[in-house]
Amino acid sequence: MTLLSYDPWNALLRLQEQIEGAFDAPYGFGVGLSGRGAFPPVNVFRGADGYVARFEVPGLAPQDLGIEANGRTLKLSGKRAPAEPSEGSIHRRECWRGEFSRSLQFPEDADLTAASAECRHGVLTVRIPHRPEARPRRISVTTS
Repeated sequence: MTLLSYDPWNALLRLQEQIEGAFDAPYGFGVGLSGRGAFPPVNVFRGADGYVARFEVPGLAPQDLGIEANGRTLKLSGKRAPAEPSEGSIHRRECWRGEFSRSLQFPEDADLTAASAECRHGVLTVRIPHRPEARPRRISVTTS
């Protein structure tokens, strides 16, 4: 008769994976590229002058990022090189590394041809103004 060994650490890791899986696929279907765990995470909001997309890209230099605009789609791509330890071996690795690509589609009133981008403190901010014809314009009233 052999005794089965019970490893509490492996049991906890399996439980953690199951819980994370429940968040990644609530109700049995995935939330896609815009869901939890998509890289890089992004917040998009609409202001008076247009749209603002803020991507969290810690540890990446502006030259490691590529931004393309095609029609109504904005695509961010880049690469994060692995940070290997200078001595010793890896015990746990949670930091994401490798190539990535993320696309966002904007409404028709966004003018991606006039978009601008700035990267500061690990946050890439892309500003997309409204198309000129979508902006409100003031109409003056004259007397007759």
